[in-house]
Amino acid sequence: MANRLLPFRQYDENDVINLFANDASDAKPTTNSNGSAGVFVSVKTGGGNFSKDPVTYVDRTELSASYGHTKNQYPEVQLKVVAAPVGSKAGEVIGVTLKQTLEKDENEEKLLYNPVKKDELQAVLSGQAVPIATRGIFTLTSDAVEGSTYPSDASSAFPTPGQACVMSPANAGKVSGIAFDSLVGDYTVAGGSFAPTGSTYDVGGGAALVYYSWANVMGTWIGTGTRDSAGPITDVHQGNYAVLKLNL
Repeated sequence: MANRLLPFRQYDENDVINLFANDASDAKPTTNSNGSAGVFVSVKTGGGNFSKDPVTYVDRTELSASYGHTKNQYPEVQLKVVAAPVGSKAGEVIGVTLKQTLEKDENEEKLLYNPVKKDELQAVLSGQAVPIATRGIFTLTSDAVEGSTYPSDASSAFPTPGQACVMSPANAGKVSGIAFDSLVGDYTVAGGSFAPTGSTYDVGGGAALVYYSWANVMGTWIGTGTRDSAGPITDVHQGNYAVLKLNL
């Protein structure tokens, strides 16, 4: 399944937010998208309005059965999160999703009618609140972690222990690493630039630059490793992984 989190993790339930639904959902367990577990999220624009009813009923014919001459409504949490944008400041990121947001299982059967299967998949239904961890220690697969942002190379190796954790310079919802010594200073209005200018990530031929300062730091990478398959069955999570000490 598209779970970007490996089992080793350590966190306190008091540091978990259970108020927001993920605005994105994965079509099936193998879908690896912004509805997956291990996606770093921000509050959606307009999605943090606590004046709304906590749950409202909406028409979601794709999730439940539809019959003629009937009204088909589905309960949905109104507070929403989305994958945190590229280069987001730490204060704009509220945490990492602990469960996948799903609509159907691997056989295209709607999980609305199979809550046991939903729990086995460590998932929540589309529109349900997803647990979001704000701090703790988490093991992230290669699907959640981009290469190092410094030097400017999207294909470079995983972040190394001791680097700062920042949002990816290339893909929303993913994280990367940068040396603490490479963080840029504050933006100077008079100079019209950041200083030093070397700590940037080139997003395509100099068309855009992502700058990382202390305001972008979400935690520290404390370790990396490689997960191998054992025996004749391929491990779905084989490959590189990184251990993050998250502090939001």
